[in-house]
Amino acid sequence: MKKFFLIVFLFLTLLIFNFVLAGYQPPFGGEYTNLCGSGLNANFYSCPASCNINEGWCETRNNSEWIYVFICGGKVSECRSGMMGPFQGRQFLTSFASVGSDKTVQIDVFDKICNTNSGWVCDSSNLLGYIVWWSGSGGGGGGQVQCNENEVQLSVSPNPANINNFITFSVVAGDASTWWRNEFSGGVSNCSEINYGWSTRCQAVSSGTFTWTRIWRHCVGNINNCSQECRKSITFTIRGFRVPVVITLPPVVTY
Repeated sequence: MKKFFLIVFLFLTLLIFNFVLAGYQPPFGGEYTNLCGSGLNANFYSCPASCNINEGWCETRNNSEWIYVFICGGKVSECRSGMMGPFQGRQFLTSFASVGSDKTVQIDVFDKICNTNSGWVCDSSNLLGYIVWWSGSGGGGGGQVQCNENEVQLSVSPNPANINNFITFSVVAGDASTWWRNEFSGGVSNCSEINYGWSTRCQAVSSGTFTWTRIWRHCVGNINNCSQECRKSITFTIRGFRVPVVITLPPVVTY
């Protein structure tokens, strides 16, 4: 009988031990294995960089912040392979690994660009924050990668614009930069890239309300493991110049 109770006690202790070691499990799935502020306990985030562990993203807040993403196979607490970046804007964990695919994604936010012609130039003093997330292995791996329209946000500036203005069309959140193209229902021409894959500048040539559609494929891990085409649209308005009304007054007659 004593042996039986000892086995039960050891079993319960193991369950409690594993529960304590488990990191925070966000609503969208998977589990954090390392979070800035709580380390390997991974139960809260508390660092200067803007990261949301409930929604699974980090974002840059100005032009001096840069994001690097690392992707590893299996469950690890630190990942330094499969580097992607630098990125700006908001980057979601699930843009780089599907839930259940048995991958670890690490998002690091630095106060400068780290990969230069001289090699990696950042250290811990440049790191503003990080989150490390394991996708879990619940059968999601090997399936078709899904589109991520809910993560992608588009911006048009200025909106409205006037004829002859230059308008900037930008992806300001999420990743829509792979196998991408733009479609315009009208209103603009002379388009050129000002941040390839992220911002396009066009000249307004006709008045009215038009639609910009961003088309891309959501790729996970590499540029050949992708979803079908994803689409998201936003409307913009171009105002025409008002032609001044000329009123001809009768000549003044004096006597």
